[in-house]
Amino acid sequence: MADPTPPASDREPDQPSADPVPEVDDAMLERLEADLATIEAAMDRVDSGDLEGYGAVAARLDDETPEAT
Repeated sequence: MADPTPPASDREPDQPSADPVPEVDDAMLERLEADLATIEAAMDRVDSGDLEGYGAVAARLDDETPEAT
């Protein structure tokens, strides 16, 4: 039985990715890391049953999030 894969010369060239990865600067990475730490703290509060503490941590995250315009 013949191999159904066409030879490399007959295949179409690979297309570039439709969604290139955007460059991320250090400041953005620091903000993301801070947000992640805040989210982890909020999850810890929920795990321990401290829903008021969760609310305070979640509000802090909301306060730090820039408004979309």
